[in-house]
Amino acid sequence: MSIDKKLAGIRQISQEKLQNILCSIPSSQKDLVIEPCLIKPLEHVCGASWLRVKGINKIFRFDQDNAPPKAATMVYMITSKLIMFKHVLDQIHKLEPMANENADDLIHFHVIVVPNVLHSFEVLMEEMGLFGLVQLHRFNWDFIHLDTNIVSLEYPQIYREVFVKDDLSLISSVAHSLRLFNLVFGKPRLILTYGEHSEKILDMVDRIEGFQASNGQHKTSDFSAMVVIDRNKDYASCLLTPVVYSGLLLEIFDSVSGTLQIDVNANKIKSEKLDYLQVNPTTVQSTADVTHLRLSGSTDKIYNENRYRHFSEVVTLLSAQAKALGMEGKNLKGMQLAEIQEYVSKKLPQVASQKKDLIKHLILCETIVNELGAQFEKIQTIEESMLFNRNKKQIYAQIQEILSIDAHRFNALRHICLMHLTCGLTNEEATAFITNYLNAFGHKSMSVFPSLTNAGLFPEIENVTKAKLPTLSLPKWQSAFQIEANKLKLLPEHDLAAKTDPICPSYVFNGSYVPLVAQLASALLTSDNFEQFSTKAGSTDQLRLFKYFDRSKESVKEIGVAVKTGAVADVFPLKPKTIFVFILGGLTYAEVAACQFVERMSGAKIVIGSNCMMSGRDIVEASF
Repeated sequence: MSIDKKLAGIRQISQEKLQNILCSIPSSQKDLVIEPCLIKPLEHVCGASWLRVKGINKIFRFDQDNAPPKAATMVYMITSKLIMFKHVLDQIHKLEPMANENADDLIHFHVIVVPNVLHSFEVLMEEMGLFGLVQLHRFNWDFIHLDTNIVSLEYPQIYREVFVKDDLSLISSVAHSLRLFNLVFGKPRLILTYGEHSEKILDMVDRIEGFQASNGQHKTSDFSAMVVIDRNKDYASCLLTPVVYSGLLLEIFDSVSGTLQIDVNANKIKSEKLDYLQVNPTTVQSTADVTHLRLSGSTDKIYNENRYRHFSEVVTLLSAQAKALGMEGKNLKGMQLAEIQEYVSKKLPQVASQKKDLIKHLILCETIVNELGAQFEKIQTIEESMLFNRNKKQIYAQIQEILSIDAHRFNALRHICLMHLTCGLTNEEATAFITNYLNAFGHKSMSVFPSLTNAGLFPEIENVTKAKLPTLSLPKWQSAFQIEANKLKLLPEHDLAAKTDPICPSYVFNGSYVPLVAQLASALLTSDNFEQFSTKAGSTDQLRLFKYFDRSKESVKEIGVAVKTGAVADVFPLKPKTIFVFILGGLTYAEVAACQFVERMSGAKIVIGSNCMMSGRDIVEASF
């Protein structure tokens, strides 16, 4: 069975889990009340018709202020948020007297929590006097197949919980899904981690499975290697502005379970700018019929052809397509009657459909140009200078200028966070930025800075001193970011960097930076032996070989010695050339595009997954 078919099969396993929960609720009349953010992912898992077959009578969108009419049994489906659970219990408390009128002993209220039931839920039920009247169920769907070689758990809250709040309650759900992934595809002989949370997750996987040495006997796996990476090990791939089409779409619009939510008049850029900066009315064509876009190459041919292209190339190609379709009507003049009849009956519907799709993408491109065009080249120049730690004083001045004339609640923070990571910030610089930011957006935003600090995106003001940072007279000084990036060759030389032509994965950031995930994938897929892999990726001490055959948690150096002495066989070159990469904390389309480039150049297959798809704006918003 192919990898794609097995990915589709995971959906059936998720359905079976949900079916077991619904069957455990003893009632012939069940109504489902679902939290709005779960609607789209649940459609991927089962759909409304499937739910009705399994005993759900009516489906309601949860509304805190308006409870649905009471049925025999109410089934709520919500995320693992205490405040959301409190809203549900408040609603149940109002409906409870109606349930008590029934003379049976059945529990009339059930809450399905995605992905984990927290201990605080039971405490809250006791405090509200509802313990024993409400039954809790844990449900976690497994990987959802969004697009070719892209899978997602659709748990966007994981970044905030793990990296901002240091709450690891949800990572057990990730461990269960990775365990299932190993059951379906077989456990790879080579497993690498890059980050402490990734290592904890794989520890959980081993404990769930019950680690047993297999004495060299391994179930055949569809993947030669698995890599699990913490998001905070490559913040740059989130904070940098991408130039690929799919990446820019997420810069402008929200995406839920692989579906872009389109509203040009209330997009991510417009909604977070100060009111007095909203002076230019949009000139974008009406989007009455353009409300969403499925980010899947199997459902949209134009998106399939352009999703990973440089945006400038996409605009050129779409313009050429528009001209070609415009010529279709002129070709009718030279046709015979029979040809015209055949054209009208067969080709005309196809042309009409193509025109509709083309108009949608032209509107999206126009929106990208309108919202990002004015500052785009300037931002690209600033980001490249930050990556190579050049002209720090000038960069800081430009960021402050943008905050003054084009203030955006999240993008302003995004730029200063990238500067902190790449160049470092003095106490005076950090304090001055905070002052200007709060003057623009109000002191209610003060709490975001401790959250950013906890996530490693902003300095601790009291601990930042000039002595820790270089002076302008030391141009060769490198930050910790540049040191680590140079070890893995994430900063390409300018004569090798690709601006628009994809000759290097760095083209996704205009030739300035290679995403970490693409570089690790390239090292795995292009190494002929372990020594080559060690040379390409082993120079960083953050990479861990969580498993190499039966050997567990040893460094690259230790495994290298074991391979040389013949204690273990050399797994390189990888066969088959298939790897699975999981990023804990969110995945960007720039990283997907870079991996797709590596895949194409190496003749391999890279399946890449995460807990959600995201943009740089999303990672900053999670700190609020």
